[in-house]
Amino acid sequence: MFDNISFDSSITIICGENNAGKTSLLEAIYLASNMKSFKSVSNTELINKSSNFFKISLNFTNNSLKSNIFLEKSLKSSKILYNSKKITKADISFLFPCYSLVFGFNNILLNDSSYRRDFIDSGMFHVEPESRKFSNAFDKCLKQRNFLLKTKKYDSIDLWESKLIEANDKLSSSRQRYFNTLNTHFSKIIKNIKSSVPEIYDDISSLQIKYSKGWDGDNFESAFHENKSKDRSLGYTSTGTHRSDFIVSTMGKPVRESGSMSTLVLSCLIINLAKINVFHVKHGFKPVLLIDDLFFGIDDKNLSTVVKLLVHSEGNIVLTAPNIYKQILEKICRGNQKLRLIEVGENH
Repeated sequence: MFDNISFDSSITIICGENNAGKTSLLEAIYLASNMKSFKSVSNTELINKSSNFFKISLNFTNNSLKSNIFLEKSLKSSKILYNSKKITKADISFLFPCYSLVFGFNNILLNDSSYRRDFIDSGMFHVEPESRKFSNAFDKCLKQRNFLLKTKKYDSIDLWESKLIEANDKLSSSRQRYFNTLNTHFSKIIKNIKSSVPEIYDDISSLQIKYSKGWDGDNFESAFHENKSKDRSLGYTSTGTHRSDFIVSTMGKPVRESGSMSTLVLSCLIINLAKINVFHVKHGFKPVLLIDDLFFGIDDKNLSTVVKLLVHSEGNIVLTAPNIYKQILEKICRGNQKLRLIEVGENH
């Protein structure tokens, strides 16, 4: 669909008609980093029906070093190369980190809590790599305990429960640390918006995020033992960091329940900008942030806020917009050299 597209500005806006391939372009970039789609589909399903494979080649520069990622997926096999050498999925995500904000598929505020845990963990793994080991250990223990609870095989359950408590405490501590840092950057962005956009709506200036660790009380072991009888009755583990979550609220109410479309969009944008800032503090550069249909449902006042947020983020951001925004985006890009508009479609 696309031959060669260069992203040589801090913020690139891909503009075009529906079905011009804007989202597919973002998906290709995301695949080069995460080796999976941001949609709930397998890589095999991404292969065009008229073909048996797809290929993606991506060149990028980090600290003046030029690198290439090559990804090939067929119906039977896949190949990932970094500078012509084989590489693991985990390593490629560190070398070319990429996050997505795609409202039609993975809206973290409207979907269930598993999406928000994935949001936390993907950022946490980048700034605290050891936490991936904690996550794998916890998942293993949780799966084993749930199996024993479901099958009512309690002979060996004490050992797995002890391991689960230890793994939970390590993973939960990592998630809490990461969230605290994320919240600090989130609050800084809100503070900066208030000073740079004095006329901002109250539902944006009052945005807050709050973390829930997944159980009541301070000590997980105590809460865990209090729920052991309940868990045996239910057949699964009812408390733990696998039920952790965070809530974005405005004026004391969750955004997902009371916020307008503009508030929802801006909330998701701000928390993603906070995420790339956390990464930047740790590694000294910012990951790529892909945003699909950011301007949908945004009024003129909030559009100005969105543009200021993007410009001040100084990030590596690629976003899409339908053609109805073409003229206003052309005007915005003429007034700011950090933004570049690329048109895609049959005539481009």
